[in-house]
Amino acid sequence: MTSTSKWVNYDVARGRLLMQIGELDRLIDQEQSATAPNAVKVAALENAQDALIDQSDLLSADDLELTRRIAASSLSVPGL
Repeated sequence: MTSTSKWVNYDVARGRLLMQIGELDRLIDQEQSATAPNAVKVAALENAQDALIDQSDLLSADDLELTRRIAASSLSVPGL
């Protein structure tokens, strides 16, 4: 894999993770704003968001398999 494609995969993977984190943030806000917020659902969303933040923090362009897998994945929100 060339250095350029390595960084392209990294950028796409990081972007996908950040989009998922943002979507979870929106869902958390939405649930917390509900008339009767579901604390279990909020906790599950926060746990999923924390896991993605950790993954994003640890993401490295040198981890070719992980960046390739994330870059190729759909943008579904994990755990939902």
